[in-house]
Amino acid sequence: MREDVAGDVPPPPTPLSRGEGERSGCGTPPSGQLLQVRGLTKHFLITGGPAGVRTIGQVRAVEDVSFGVAAGETLALVGESGCGKSTTGRMLLRLTEPTSGSVQFAGEDLLALSHRALQRRRRQMQIVSQDPYASLSPRQAVEDIVAEPLDVYRLYASRAARRERVVELLRLVGLDASHLRRRPFEFSGGQRQRIAIARAIAPEPRMIVADEPVSALDVSIRSQVVNLMQDLQERLGVAYLFISHDLAVVRHIAHRIAVMYLGRLVELAECDALFDAPHHPYTQALLSAVPAPDPERKRTRIILRGDVPSPARVPSGCHFHPRCPIAQQICRESIPPLRQQPDGRSVACHFATAFPIPV
Repeated sequence: MREDVAGDVPPPPTPLSRGEGERSGCGTPPSGQLLQVRGLTKHFLITGGPAGVRTIGQVRAVEDVSFGVAAGETLALVGESGCGKSTTGRMLLRLTEPTSGSVQFAGEDLLALSHRALQRRRRQMQIVSQDPYASLSPRQAVEDIVAEPLDVYRLYASRAARRERVVELLRLVGLDASHLRRRPFEFSGGQRQRIAIARAIAPEPRMIVADEPVSALDVSIRSQVVNLMQDLQERLGVAYLFISHDLAVVRHIAHRIAVMYLGRLVELAECDALFDAPHHPYTQALLSAVPAPDPERKRTRIILRGDVPSPARVPSGCHFHPRCPIAQQICRESIPPLRQQPDGRSVACHFATAFPIPV
């Protein structure tokens, strides 16, 4: 029988316990690059014709994306649905093969690795998916789900050591040995995501791609899972690429934020700097939609005109210009590069300037 909501939020054992609302990811990110992404691009071919084999177009899912992630840092990748966030995360692990670009992890070119070498490297790069019910096998018990990376990389000396390690991992995420023989359908959504996190940290990775890890959870338990991830980061030193469309969650966990629009990065900045004064008009529009902390103060919404263009028919010049309130002729003709600004942030806009968020 599925446990009730109260069973969804067991307090993690010390020293991992935290209260809600006590943490903020905004701050100075750690130094020392672990991951370097340069010019990452993915085009999906559109086929047609009588036999369905003739290429008639392409979807520009990700276009010339570059960023870095430091050891122990959380970089949040945000944007509207369909902007290429998840595709970018999957390309870092080569679950989706890039069209072009480079991915350097700990000084090694991941795109040049053989299948066998890539499998060894993936021990240090894990993923937590959006839907824990879909990412966990319904036929396996929790013990076997969490132990799967241990089995793949042979990280135990005996069956007793295997079980002991699984129990240790479950305790780290707020579960215990009584859950070992249960199956995913016997847990609530928050508990299933805790199991997915335990599996991800089992091989002691240096980086985790977290693809919308809390968007499928109830609002009441999102902060607890986010706090758990932060506590594990402090304890294990793991870096996160945190993919999300929830800017309130992102502000709580991220050191830096990269904003995507229609496959391209438009702004990359430290968390506090971006929330205080975004430099790109698309970032300003996104942040204006975040509810103000004080319910007595009404934030002025910036409503963008039109809809997001199709990635199969991207506009010329700046991809954002058909919806941009400050677009000029140069925006229609020239793609703005992602330039570093004097304050350290990078912005892809011909007219980049500070836009204090109106309240």
